[in-house]
Amino acid sequence: MNTLLQNSGLAFAVALILAVLDWLVVHHERKLAEYFFKPATLVAVIVAAWLVTRGPHDVWMASFFLPGLVCSLIGDVFLMLPDERFFVPGLASFLAAHICYIVGLNPVLPSLLVLIPLVIVAVIGALLFRGIISSMRRQGQQALLGPVVLYGLILSVMLLSAWATLFRPAPPWTPLRRACVIAGASLFFASDSMLAWEKFVEPLPLGHLKVMITYHLAQVALAASMALI
Repeated sequence: MNTLLQNSGLAFAVALILAVLDWLVVHHERKLAEYFFKPATLVAVIVAAWLVTRGPHDVWMASFFLPGLVCSLIGDVFLMLPDERFFVPGLASFLAAHICYIVGLNPVLPSLLVLIPLVIVAVIGALLFRGIISSMRRQGQQALLGPVVLYGLILSVMLLSAWATLFRPAPPWTPLRRACVIAGASLFFASDSMLAWEKFVEPLPLGHLKVMITYHLAQVALAASMALI
């Protein structure tokens, strides 16, 4: 068991090192290097997640989180390509990833107490996506409105599902597991929101770098949350 923990810990450390290297090449706009480090980071996260499943873990969650990570890797490849034709396939890949995360977080329906964070998520989502959708209409990007709105809704459900773990029983939901999954989902929401704002509204200071930092930390936290910590 100690060896297993060491191996999974080492894999997560490698993933974080690759992520930092990716952040550096993004910051210095080394596009060719990013073609390697961006997918390599997700490959390392997937390996770390798989090693987690060799020990005590949430079997239901892992059955969906691992495919979700693979879908994310496919989305990474699509979205880093310069041709705009790959944006929709990338969006679809991440949509599939979030659906996997949602199912993995909901082995049973959440309690009615989830209505509390639901209101907060709904308000934040409405304010954020209203500005993005308005900008898309002004730019004449109506063809992407449907996919982007659908993605925003699924992303919000994923975030809500993570916060709903506050009302799930312990065990198996320890405070550390809840913290991992809530942090992961919240960082993912922040990353995708910044990405959409950059693409459809206006550039953000160090926007691409912020998108990648929050995205990689999100995936690491979600992968780690599968362990029965």
